[in-house]
Amino acid sequence: MRRDVELGPYMRFKKKYLEGVLSGKKHVTVRYGVVRPRFSLIFIVCCGEIYGEAVITRVYYTKLGRLGEDVVAAEGLHSRDDLVNELREIYGEVRDDDAVSVIFFTLVRRYEKPVPLSHLRGGRA
Repeated sequence: MRRDVELGPYMRFKKKYLEGVLSGKKHVTVRYGVVRPRFSLIFIVCCGEIYGEAVITRVYYTKLGRLGEDVVAAEGLHSRDDLVNELREIYGEVRDDDAVSVIFFTLVRRYEKPVPLSHLRGGRA
C-alpha cells in the first residue's frame, strides 16, 4: 500500500508519547508513507487538545526495513518490533519495503494549559 499525504498545521501524538514530546526528550516521529509537511511551525495535538508548538527541523524518507535503532530510540521505543507494532495499530498491515517518513522536530512553546483543537479549526469540532 502506498500512502502519500500532506501534513497540515498540526501533528497528533498518542497520550503515552505526549510527555516525552513536551519535555523535549522525544524529538522524532516516524509516520507511515510519504508525509510532506506544508508548514515548518506545527501545533502539538493529543486527545483533541493543542499542547504546544514545534518547528520541523528535518524530514527524510526511507523504507521501514532500513530504519536504524537510533531512530527507534529517538522515537521513544525499545525495539524496531515495537515501532512496527505501533504502525500496525494505526495503519494496519505494514511491510519492510513500505515507505516511512522520519520527522525531526524541536518544541518551541509548551502551553501552560491545553487549548481545544476546535479553536484552531475556527470553532469546528
